[in-house]
Amino acid sequence: MQKVALILAGGYGSRLWPLSNESSPKQFSYFFGEGSMLFNTYQRTLKFFDEEDIFIISQSVFYDKIKEQLPHLPNKNLILEPYIRSTSAAITYANLHFQSFYEDDFLICAFPSDHIISNLDEFANCLDIAENSAVSLNAIMTLGVIPSYPETQYGYIHIDNTKNHEFFEKNVRYVKNFAEKPDKGTALRFIQSGDFVWNSGIFVFTSKTFWKELQINLPEFYKLFTELKSVMNTPSFARKLDHTYRSLPTVSFDNGILEKSKNVYCVLSKFEWSDLEGWDEVYRQTKKDTHNNFLNGEVIALQTEGSYILARDRMVATIGVKDLIIVETEKATLICKRGESEKVRKIIEYIRSKGIKDYL
Repeated sequence: MQKVALILAGGYGSRLWPLSNESSPKQFSYFFGEGSMLFNTYQRTLKFFDEEDIFIISQSVFYDKIKEQLPHLPNKNLILEPYIRSTSAAITYANLHFQSFYEDDFLICAFPSDHIISNLDEFANCLDIAENSAVSLNAIMTLGVIPSYPETQYGYIHIDNTKNHEFFEKNVRYVKNFAEKPDKGTALRFIQSGDFVWNSGIFVFTSKTFWKELQINLPEFYKLFTELKSVMNTPSFARKLDHTYRSLPTVSFDNGILEKSKNVYCVLSKFEWSDLEGWDEVYRQTKKDTHNNFLNGEVIALQTEGSYILARDRMVATIGVKDLIIVETEKATLICKRGESEKVRKIIEYIRSKGIKDYL
């Protein structure tokens, strides 16, 4: 069966403000590796898919940024949404787009554009198992990373270690349900129970399985996109696409389909994985100096320990501080305690409430 890679690159990554903002979200920013998060994801995907079978979906306003970072990406492999409507809309529209290039049924592997993955041999093995399982079980497959510590900023997958099936010995488990970001005590209980894994946000399914699940769980999406399909490759498509997106609610793939479906399985995975959800996770992933600091840019750090300091446009100088996150950019500077960077969203909410959108 033909397989297709879909890189989801339309979000804003507000918890990495101010470096990530509405004009330049985190997928276009440089944190680790040789390029931006999007560039690194694309290069990794090339190891497992043919170039012509790798597609990126994002908002139309980011066309120039994507072409700047991936100039050789053919336009047919770039799917542009008129507005952001979260991952249910993105994956559905991509599925519709693929039908212009692939006949009959085909396999879709959906990847976020802002994750760090290493141990690629193990990743390749898990992806192969997910692809085979998706076809044989006619199910939606997820990659669930076995947790190494009680992270509170990740979603978790509750798996069934007793339900036997043909891929059980290959570490494929039936999914009971999903749990959103827990508090520390709950996360610890999840790990101790042995039947919870991190939700990597990587999904594998056939096109036919997806449309079936969409019809069952998001019938309003199914109706709107079925109507859109009827005008594909006609002059009225752009107008109809705009109308479709204006009519859609903002629903994530997790909330709209995965949490409702009774047909989801998980591949237990041991590859090294990180979702750069916020600045605390960025700090955790960095190499530190002898004072446990990560310093980037023009920084003077005296008697400073355990801190992440990023200076983009001006010098940042510290004396006698500990366990801080400091991110300086042209428009704004963030200073917060390590361990509390998830509260950056409150700053975003405050800025929006005051109507000072220049800082977003």
